[in-house]
Amino acid sequence: MKGKVSLILLTSNEIEGCKKIVPMIPKGGIDEFICVDLNSTDGTVEYLKNMGYKVYAQKVKGRGTAFRIGMEKAKGDVLVYFSPDGNENPKDIPKLIQKINYGYDMAIASRFHPDSISEDATLVRRFGNLMFTGLINLLWGTNVTDAVNGFRAIRKEVMKDLKTRAKYFEIEIEMTIKCSKKRYKITEIPTVEARRIAGKGKLKTFRDGWLYTKFIFEELVGNKN
Repeated sequence: MKGKVSLILLTSNEIEGCKKIVPMIPKGGIDEFICVDLNSTDGTVEYLKNMGYKVYAQKVKGRGTAFRIGMEKAKGDVLVYFSPDGNENPKDIPKLIQKINYGYDMAIASRFHPDSISEDATLVRRFGNLMFTGLINLLWGTNVTDAVNGFRAIRKEVMKDLKTRAKYFEIEIEMTIKCSKKRYKITEIPTVEARRIAGKGKLKTFRDGWLYTKFIFEELVGNKN
């Protein structure tokens, strides 16, 4: 299933990462380049506009909020979410798109696949991924190795149908859980996660761990849409 592809960058003061990573992004197979930016003051917005990106301001914090803004603004049939901070490998973008073209509804770049390498994951992050991914696999019958990575491609009509509500990093497990519940086809590709180029990661280990736990419980007991 082929369609027009929108690449959606998620940024907040990532000028150093953008200068190194954005020129490496393959342009073939991508029809639209956009960015959802949260309050950058370091030149990120100006740089991306000069590189031909349409930049949309995110006024309310939250990664989940950014995902939905990207969905609403993108004109493509396929959405690829990408953070140019150095963690995510731009060479994997065509691989994710290819999986969608093969008929999958969502494709995740897995940092913990047997063929993957993560140079950035701490022991706590590795344990957390193993625990939450394993729980999601057990409860909803998925068969993934990285339910919580945001570097992924998804068909736009599927993303709309999920009707996501997560505000922060739990957006990623929400997409995985709801795709499984709605019987959409999920696949993964192995990836190499490099170290962040500069700045600090936005994920907060204990806050987001609690949000993951809370979200999984709510989905399990069925008191949320």
